[in-house]
Order: sequence, then C-alpha cells, then structure tokens
Amino acid sequence: MLPGLRRLLQAPASACLLLMLLALPPAAPSCPMLCTCYSSPPTVSCQANNFSSVPLSLPPSTQRLFLQNNLIRTLRPGTFGPNLLTLWLFSNNLSTIYPGTFRHLQALEELDLGDNRHLRSLEPDTFQGLERLQSLHLYRCQLSSLPGNIFRGLVSLQYLYLQENSLLHLQGKGEKGVSLLCSWKMDALKKEGITVIVIYCYDY
Repeated sequence: MLPGLRRLLQAPASACLLLMLLALPPAAPSCPMLCTCYSSPPTVSCQANNFSSVPLSLPPSTQRLFLQNNLIRTLRPGTFGPNLLTLWLFSNNLSTIYPGTFRHLQALEELDLGDNRHLRSLEPDTFQGLERLQSLHLYRCQLSSLPGNIFRGLVSLQYLYLQENSLLHLQGKGEKGVSLLCSWKMDALKKEGITVIVIYCYDY
C-alpha cells in the first residue's frame, strides 16, 4: 500500500469518509442530454428535439421511450433496451429499419412507427420476436406493399393501424381497394394464430 494512502486510512476522519463512500449505492443511469426522465414507471421522453439518431446511453431500465417528432432516419439492432413496454417513433424521417432491430424487445406492447413519410418498405422479419405486442402503428407512411409473413409470431396483436399508405400490391387474395386490404390482413393474421384484431384500413 502506498504510504500516502496508509496515512489517510490511519486518520479517523479519512477512514469515516472512505467508509461512507463505500456504503453509497451505485449511481443511477444518467438521463440523455435534452431528454426528460421519470422514475415511475421508468420513462425517457426525448420528443421534438431534432435528434437525427436515437440518443446514446439510454437507461437500461427504461420501460417507456418517447422519440416522436424528431429527425431520426435509421434504426439498428442494439439500440433499445430489453425492458421497453412502449416505444413511440412517429413523425420522424425513418427510411430504414434494419433486421433484428426489435427482435430482443420481448416485453414490448406498443410500437408506433406512424407518420414516417420516407418509410417505403419493411423486411419480412422486422417484427420478429414481439410476442407481447398488442398495438402496431404503421399509418401515414409510404408503404406500397407488405411481405406476406411480416406479422408472423405477433400472437398478442390486437390493433393494427395501416391507414393513409400507398398499399397497391399485397401478397394475398381479394380485389383492389379497401376490401383487399381488410380481408387479406384478416386471412393472413388468422393463419399466424392471431384471432383478436381491429384493423384500421387505408381508404381509397
């Protein structure tokens, strides 16, 4: 042990201070800059701050994350913590969602990707692993088609918002128009084991 440290420990005041420091609980994760954080339930609100990407160092305990009304363009795997229940990303500039971005979010119940005018396509496994997802918002994007198995495994899904898109091509049966979108989605989702769902359709 260094002599200076030995002398500090031998002094009563220094020893007490050291013991107090050791007894302190670990520091709580800091809130990202320009965001507001709440402890109950663990919530991070980063809305309307012109973020071009998801803020770094989000507290891992976060259950609700609000990122709407920003300029976020891309979502990548490893961005979000596994405890999320609610994730709002509406009204951004999303154009690319890489495969696996949401795969580990097994507790997620609500995902809002609506009003992203540059989001033109989605990969078949975009929502893979979201077994507890109840509400999925994809309204007011520029989606022109959807993969036939994109909703596979969403066994808890109850609400699907697809209005105000450009869905002209669907891998399913039916006539072009509202009836195609509604009937195709119902048939496809039933095949995936989803029995309770309210679908908000695009109106031609």
